[in-house]
Amino acid sequence: MRKALPVLALLVATGLPLAACAQQSGNAAENSPPPAVLQARAAAKTAAFNDLSGSDRTRVQAIIDQVNNGQLTDLRSAASQIDAILSPAETTAVLGERTKMMQTIRANMPARPEGAGPGGPGPNGGSPNGAPANGAHRGGNHVGRFLLQLGVSHEKMRELRHAQGQTH
Repeated sequence: MRKALPVLALLVATGLPLAACAQQSGNAAENSPPPAVLQARAAAKTAAFNDLSGSDRTRVQAIIDQVNNGQLTDLRSAASQIDAILSPAETTAVLGERTKMMQTIRANMPARPEGAGPGGPGPNGGSPNGAPANGAHRGGNHVGRFLLQLGVSHEKMRELRHAQGQTH
């Protein structure tokens, strides 16, 4: 009996950290986007690049490649370069693909209770932080930024945003 208590204490002490590690490792899968989101992004990328002329697609892809391989690290500059390449018709078409993608993502997201969390409505039906509901303050109508988000690897985008102090 005297040996059972220390053995039990040892088992509990070593078992709890292992259980905590097992729970944390399961959270990585929860942080990845749902398949519907990944499909919507892939469809938007294909459609958006198909909306560009051949020469403009090549030029935009060259900028994205420079960002991906570290030659171009300023995301705002890269987005502005892409904006300068595109015609007004291409810009409109790509933003239309962004709208379709966002509608698909919203349709596949679980409903939130009214007023709950970041997706809940703010005053007068706007977003919770008072920004326009269309996302204009977060680069929602910035075609260069959208194409970068579709074309640059998630890891590289996260790295560059962190280095530039951006949160979105």
